[in-house]
Amino acid sequence: MGVNFSQFDESSVTILKLLAQHFPTPTEIGFNDVFPDAVIETDKRAAHIGTLAFLRHEDLIAHDVGSASSFILTRKGLALFNEDIFKHITDLLNSDADNI
Repeated sequence: MGVNFSQFDESSVTILKLLAQHFPTPTEIGFNDVFPDAVIETDKRAAHIGTLAFLRHEDLIAHDVGSASSFILTRKGLALFNEDIFKHITDLLNSDADNI
Protein backbone atom coordinates (compact mmCIF):
# COMPACT_ATOMS: atom_id res chain seq x y z
CA MET A 1 0.00 0.00 0.00
CA GLY A 2 1.33 3.42 -0.93
CA VAL A 3 0.66 6.77 0.65
CA ASN A 4 -1.03 9.42 -1.46
CA PHE A 5 0.86 12.67 -0.81
CA SER A 6 -0.99 14.85 -3.33
CA GLN A 7 -3.10 16.87 -0.85
CA PHE A 8 -0.19 17.13 1.60
CA ASP A 9 2.12 18.25 -1.20
CA GLU A 10 -0.20 21.04 -2.30
CA SER A 11 -0.66 22.47 1.19
CA SER A 12 2.86 21.93 2.51
CA VAL A 13 4.67 23.46 -0.45
CA THR A 14 2.35 26.47 -0.51
CA ILE A 15 2.63 26.99 3.27
CA LEU A 16 6.41 26.63 3.43
CA LYS A 17 7.05 28.90 0.45
CA LEU A 18 4.71 31.53 1.86
CA LEU A 19 6.43 31.46 5.25
CA ALA A 20 9.87 31.63 3.60
CA GLN A 21 8.83 34.68 1.60
CA HIS A 22 7.75 36.48 4.77
CA PHE A 23 10.43 35.18 7.19
CA PRO A 24 10.73 36.17 10.05
CA THR A 25 7.36 37.91 10.09
CA PRO A 26 4.55 35.68 11.40
CA THR A 27 2.21 34.97 8.50
CA GLU A 28 -1.43 33.90 8.33
CA ILE A 29 -1.68 30.46 6.74
CA GLY A 30 -5.25 29.47 7.44
CA PHE A 31 -7.08 27.63 4.66
CA ASN A 32 -8.56 30.82 3.20
CA ASP A 33 -5.16 32.56 3.37
CA VAL A 34 -3.45 29.81 1.40
CA PHE A 35 -6.32 28.93 -0.94
CA PRO A 36 -8.34 32.17 -1.29
CA ASP A 37 -10.02 31.11 -4.53
CA ALA A 38 -10.83 27.56 -3.49
CA VAL A 39 -14.38 26.39 -3.40
CA ILE A 40 -15.27 25.01 0.02
CA GLU A 41 -13.95 21.47 -0.16
CA THR A 42 -14.19 19.55 3.08
CA ASP A 43 -11.44 17.09 2.07
CA LYS A 44 -9.04 19.84 0.99
CA ARG A 45 -9.68 21.84 4.17
CA ALA A 46 -9.15 18.72 6.31
CA ALA A 47 -5.92 17.94 4.46
CA HIS A 48 -4.73 21.51 5.04
CA ILE A 49 -5.45 21.25 8.78
CA GLY A 50 -3.67 17.89 8.89
CA THR A 51 -0.71 19.34 7.03
CA LEU A 52 -0.44 22.19 9.55
CA ALA A 53 -0.57 19.66 12.39
CA PHE A 54 2.16 17.56 10.78
CA LEU A 55 4.43 20.55 10.06
CA ARG A 56 4.01 21.75 13.65
CA HIS A 57 4.57 18.27 15.10
CA GLU A 58 7.79 17.91 13.11
CA ASP A 59 8.92 21.39 14.26
CA LEU A 60 9.09 22.76 10.72
CA ILE A 61 6.79 25.65 11.62
CA ALA A 62 5.99 27.40 14.90
CA HIS A 63 2.68 28.88 15.95
CA ASP A 64 2.57 32.61 16.66
CA VAL A 65 0.74 32.93 19.97
CA GLY A 66 -0.85 36.21 18.88
CA SER A 67 -3.01 34.67 16.17
CA ALA A 68 -4.92 31.45 15.63
CA SER A 69 -3.55 30.87 12.13
CA SER A 70 -0.24 32.76 12.11
CA PHE A 71 3.04 30.83 11.87
CA ILE A 72 6.77 31.22 11.19
CA LEU A 73 9.43 28.86 9.91
CA THR A 74 11.63 27.19 12.49
CA ARG A 75 15.31 26.31 12.14
CA LYS A 76 14.27 22.92 10.73
CA GLY A 77 11.85 24.63 8.34
CA LEU A 78 14.56 26.98 7.10
CA ALA A 79 16.85 23.97 6.56
CA LEU A 80 14.41 22.77 3.89
CA PHE A 81 15.53 25.84 1.91
CA ASN A 82 19.20 25.01 2.58
CA GLU A 83 19.43 27.84 5.10
CA ASP A 84 21.20 27.48 8.44
CA ILE A 85 20.01 30.31 10.68
CA PHE A 86 22.63 29.57 13.37
CA LYS A 87 25.44 29.77 10.82
CA HIS A 88 23.92 32.93 9.39
CA ILE A 89 23.77 34.62 12.79
CA THR A 90 27.22 33.34 13.80
CA ASP A 91 28.70 34.71 10.58
CA LEU A 92 27.10 38.09 11.26
CA LEU A 93 28.33 38.17 14.84
CA ASN A 94 31.87 37.21 13.82
CA SER A 95 32.11 39.57 10.85
CA ASP A 96 33.87 42.88 10.93
CA ALA A 97 30.75 44.59 9.69
CA ASP A 98 29.50 47.30 12.02
CA ASN A 99 26.30 47.86 10.06
CA ILE A 100 23.63 45.26 10.52
